[in-house]
Amino acid sequence: MKKIYLTIVLILTILCGSPQAELIDRVCAFVDNDAIIFSEFIKTYNDTKARIPNITKDEVLNTMVNRVLLKRAASAMKIIGTDEDKIISEYIDLKVRSYVIIKEEDIEGFYNGHKKEFAGADLADVRADIEKLLTEEDVNTRLAALLTELRKQAYVKIQAE
Repeated sequence: MKKIYLTIVLILTILCGSPQAELIDRVCAFVDNDAIIFSEFIKTYNDTKARIPNITKDEVLNTMVNRVLLKRAASAMKIIGTDEDKIISEYIDLKVRSYVIIKEEDIEGFYNGHKKEFAGADLADVRADIEKLLTEEDVNTRLAALLTELRKQAYVKIQAE
């Protein structure tokens, strides 16, 4: 009797239709056991697009993956902070920026190679700006190498959209 009842319910469900399952969200990237879900990605993309109009979805998704990797590395170093941005910034300062040294000859070489851009300003007047520029270039280069290494050590899977 029970089998007949289950069979009837199954047939009625098929014939009358059942509530359709609705996809609410999905994973668009994995970083080891961490997932970046589509709704987070779209929100981040829209927020970023409002500030940087020509940014691509791939750039935003890769940045989100990089942030997961950096946050995890910072956590491994026991870095704590009030928010994710500060934690990542502190990690970059300790792991990357602290190793950057700009030599005086590099500053002078940059100044001599770009004198026209300084509109006749003295080296003393633009020295701090040049040092900051060269520092940021070196930090970006070192950070890219660090991220490449972190990606090699992690399982990163980006799902096709």
